[in-house]
Amino acid sequence: MSLINRLINRSANTGQTEQRTLMNSSFVPPPGIGVADDFVGVGNAMSSMAVYGCVRLLADTIAGLPWKVYRRDSNGIPVEVNPQPQIIREPCPGFDLYQYKWMTVASLALRGNAFNMVTERDNRDYPVALMPLHPDTVHLERRPDIMRWFDPIYRVLGEVVPSPDVIHMRRFTMPGDPWGLSPIRQAAQAIGLSLAANEYGYRFFKESANPTGILSTDQSMDEDTIKRQQQTWIASHQGRRLPAILTGGFKWTPLSIAPNESQFIETKQFQRSEIYMMFGIPPHMLGDTEKNTSWGSGISSLSLGFVTYTLRAWTSCIESVFSNVLPRGQFVRFDFTDLLRGDVETRYSAYEKALQSGWMSPNEIRAGEQLPPIKGGDTYLQPSSLVPLGYKPTKPDTSNPADSQPDSGSDSPTNLPLKPVSGGENPAPTRSAFNDNPFLDALESRVND
Repeated sequence: MSLINRLINRSANTGQTEQRTLMNSSFVPPPGIGVADDFVGVGNAMSSMAVYGCVRLLADTIAGLPWKVYRRDSNGIPVEVNPQPQIIREPCPGFDLYQYKWMTVASLALRGNAFNMVTERDNRDYPVALMPLHPDTVHLERRPDIMRWFDPIYRVLGEVVPSPDVIHMRRFTMPGDPWGLSPIRQAAQAIGLSLAANEYGYRFFKESANPTGILSTDQSMDEDTIKRQQQTWIASHQGRRLPAILTGGFKWTPLSIAPNESQFIETKQFQRSEIYMMFGIPPHMLGDTEKNTSWGSGISSLSLGFVTYTLRAWTSCIESVFSNVLPRGQFVRFDFTDLLRGDVETRYSAYEKALQSGWMSPNEIRAGEQLPPIKGGDTYLQPSSLVPLGYKPTKPDTSNPADSQPDSGSDSPTNLPLKPVSGGENPAPTRSAFNDNPFLDALESRVND
């Protein structure tokens, strides 16, 4: 019977109450008494649209990013591992990769911790399959040796699980605390105040205790008469817009409420800003465009700022943990290319410079735009004006016309290399080596025209 089945059966068959231990960090004090006492769990936190929006943006964005495993070659250049390890292609067999990464980011954003149990290993004892666990089902106990705080005892549904079989990701860490700090718990007061403001607004507009007007008279009335007149007024005018007819000296005086008191916009905006700050989300990414950003203007600048100052911190946490369970020398990296593509004009301008500088070929540019390769498109070009430092061109002998023709093996500028040879050990091919290249022929014909 598998470990997971044993855990499930144990939880179902034992009638004893599970013993759970939770030890707070002595370095970070818990939230103060007050709002935190009324604040209940992650479920309520997600009912705040600011919290929900931040978690959704982080999880949607990171889950949609491709990740790959690389190994550095002898020159220190990252080279993609082929084939990719199973733990990267399908961490949880039978479960969608996008949803797996979404759950991981959501657990980190809401609880500060994400847990996975190793369910399968290869013949070299490296993990190849994982089972994501809800943070509430995993509990940590400190070991007697306080210096081993980073290696706690893991319990899943009350069952002790060996530490090597638990992959624990922490987003917010403090020395001496095996748990990652929960953003929701640490920001309980800010989130609780946001929820209280929402509830107040709901009750204010639905069951407002502020009267819309005053019905007054100079006559002296007892309590029963006052209640009878009030009920008669409500029964006659509630839900109707008919003209009111007052007798017996009654007067109707309407009351008005200041807009800032009825909508409390400032309070809600302040609480949203604090929640954005907690997750590191720029307000404009969630549609809050009231304040300008200092990240520049344009899609490229805003995307670069979001990737640099927000996403990389979250993805680095995941990359580090997964890299530790891979064979030595391999590491995981998320690919941000799609987020940093920029607009069409910016991309094409960059491609033009890369092509003219000779460090990208036409087919590499086409691959970046998801276009098929073309014949002759693997050639690297460079301007003919680029020559080695200290190069001195020789003057042709005009006395003999035959000598004025450059030799195919000379160092004349017309025979400068069009495609550098890898490593620089062999002589670069001359123009004559590409006489049958249709791409260069078409390029020359356009230049001559």
